[in-house]
Amino acid sequence: MSTVYTDRFGMATGLFALCLAGHAAAADADPYAPLRLLDGKWEVTGADGKIMHLENRCARTGLFYACEQAVGGKSGDLVVYLPRDAADGRQTYVTQTLMADGAAPGSWFHLTIDGDRWIYSATGTDKDRERTLNRFDGKDHIRFDIQTSKDGVTWTTTQAGAERREPAP
Repeated sequence: MSTVYTDRFGMATGLFALCLAGHAAAADADPYAPLRLLDGKWEVTGADGKIMHLENRCARTGLFYACEQAVGGKSGDLVVYLPRDAADGRQTYVTQTLMADGAAPGSWFHLTIDGDRWIYSATGTDKDRERTLNRFDGKDHIRFDIQTSKDGVTWTTTQAGAERREPAP
């Protein structure tokens, strides 16, 4: 992702929010377990009713976990995860998006998984002014909200949608 909170961040974070689907047990002994749920094909529906097809091709590569995203069959960005220590029953990661156009990557972002809630933010604290919130209903359905805040306490949804895992052929 480019610099924090640019249009590119919002687009990349939004796209990534769309691809997230899964149910995570944050206290799982394997920090990669929730990330494995990202792999596969998804039908994404925006609040405007527009439908998009997304595929994540994910794999663990030693310490890192990565997902190449394809939208409409066209390969796009590569999202890389690095697990951090679990705390208070929540698993945390730092993430980086490598753009298919070769643009210089921006700062690492934070992902906190707390049960069925996944929150992507720039710092992993309440001082953030933009975040992506994912709420899961089982491993095949998700509701996502891209939100902004002036104070890090009250959040306003600027984009929203839902997605479902596409059935295997």
